[in-house]
Amino acid sequence: MAIHQPPAQLSAPEYADMPQRTVLHRVHLTAYRGAEFNPGRGGPTRFAPFNDGAGTVVPSLYASTTLRAAIHETLFHDIPANARTRTARLREVHLRTHSEIETVRDLRLVALRNPTMGRWGISRNDLISSSPALYGQTALWAGAIHRDIPDADGLVWTSNQCDPDGACLFFGDRVSEADFAVRGARDGMTDKTFLRDVRNEGRLRDIVLAV
Repeated sequence: MAIHQPPAQLSAPEYADMPQRTVLHRVHLTAYRGAEFNPGRGGPTRFAPFNDGAGTVVPSLYASTTLRAAIHETLFHDIPANARTRTARLREVHLRTHSEIETVRDLRLVALRNPTMGRWGISRNDLISSSPALYGQTALWAGAIHRDIPDADGLVWTSNQCDPDGACLFFGDRVSEADFAVRGARDGMTDKTFLRDVRNEGRLRDIVLAV
């Protein structure tokens, strides 16, 4: 299966401006600081990594507008809705931290919602809901947005795992770690309240944490 590739030039999008002092949530590997960008390490994701026009990897930072969306978009992301047995590994919680971060300046995000996606000739199902097997193709769209919309600091869309909450990706060559203030962090290895929150969200989808 393939999805529609970005056109040579994207038309102007709709924006979703994110004001200063917006609180966001991340569930990230503890090896990273709360607002540290990923320089391109690890496996492919829906919108990263991608290269800029010079062939350099653009660092990325994923975040969500709510904690529950951050949990579902990371720890529970790859559990199919029709799976007979739904389990997530406790070890994955232990490897991660929940960080609450706050924007310290206004940010301009491209809203990956209709009518923009319709005008670009791609559906939400293809761009936001498609299989991880297509991440190499969906990341091309992040690269095209970065290329053609130079005032975009990143992307925002409705979480596929936890609608109607928002999910975001920030471009690390336009937004820096200094553009966020870390307001709190809970280590999944040591903070039982984070584990409790993960278990509670798992119960909503009949997901069990297994050793």
